[in-house]
This record gives sequence, structure tokens and C-alpha cells, in this order.
Amino acid sequence: MMNQLKQQFAIINRIKCLVKKTGSSFFRRRKDPGISEDIAKKIQKSAYDLSHLKQKDIITPPYLDIAEQLQVDDDQIFRAAVYNLTNIAVNEERYAAEIIKALEETAFQCNRSGEQLDYVKSKINIIKNKLRNK
Repeated sequence: MMNQLKQQFAIINRIKCLVKKTGSSFFRRRKDPGISEDIAKKIQKSAYDLSHLKQKDIITPPYLDIAEQLQVDDDQIFRAAVYNLTNIAVNEERYAAEIIKALEETAFQCNRSGEQLDYVKSKINIIKNKLRNK
């Protein structure tokens, strides 16, 4: 009987030791939860590589956000959008043709007052004159 008790306690002690060893690695946190040196080097390398990449031309042109405001019924917002689009077209020739097209489409498709149409036409003429002079 004594032998049986010793064997049972030996098995129980082994299980306890096993649980203590594995439990400590799974349930206890390390004292320093920082990142390793290799991971830090990889992060630095990728950040350096990203900083030297050229920006692609796939980025959405800035005038598209403003062009959405041409659909608004509020006169002040409409005029501000036309004014801002005109400034972009005058300063950035690569966007001028697309901006003229957007102004013509939205101004003449929507029900705009005569005053608003005259404003848009004058701004389109300003853009075209600037393009001719350059």
C-alpha cells in the first residue's frame, strides 16, 4: 500500500511540475515586453524604404472633391466651388481641361439661375484665356 501511495504522489508531483513549467511560460508575462533587435531593424528598414519612394500619380486629384460641391443647391457653396476650381485650373495646367469639362457639364445640366450660368461662363473664359497666354 505504501508503494501505491508513493507512485500516486509521484505521478501527481510530476503533473504539478509539468503544469508549473508550462503554465509559467503561457500565463506569466515577460518583465520586458519590448520588441527584439531584429524586428526593430526591419521596422527601420521598411520606414527608410517608404520614405524614399516616389509618390505615384494614382492619387486622386484635389479638384474632384471640390467638383462634387457643384451639385449643391446653395448659391454660396456653388460659387465658392467654381472659384476654387478656377484657381486650380489656372495654376495647374494639367487639370485645366478636366475642370472646364466639369464646370460646363454641371453648370448646364443642373437647373441654375442665369446669374450662376454667367458666373460659370466668365470663369471658364478666364481659364481659357490663361491657357492661351501661357
